[in-house]
Amino acid sequence: MTEEADFTKRLVTAAPELGALLDEHLSDQEGELLAYVLMADVARWLTAHCSSSPQRVQEILSWLETEYVGGNFDVRNLIDVGIVEMLPAMPGGAPILAMLGPVLRARAEVAGLLLDEADGSTR
Repeated sequence: MTEEADFTKRLVTAAPELGALLDEHLSDQEGELLAYVLMADVARWLTAHCSSSPQRVQEILSWLETEYVGGNFDVRNLIDVGIVEMLPAMPGGAPILAMLGPVLRARAEVAGLLLDEADGSTR
């Protein structure tokens, strides 16, 4: 099993509500897991649910933070590029970006998703 497939399995185990996204993805991709494409769907799901289910989204983001910190390069890259970089930038992304833990927030800053408070531009 690839690192991406193993991570995806752990993610869906930790967040069963994402199983429908995985099922649809596999159906659309004729059974092939394209992990980065799926993680973009996860980023959209998190963004869409951050207001209606903030506690659950926060739990999933905390899980992702833990996985990022403890993960190897492949896992960190999948979370960073596949999820964090797919989140909406400020100001529209403020609700979901505010929920990120310190490590993923730093990754969002590197990706230019956060506003520079001094002049209102993205970093």
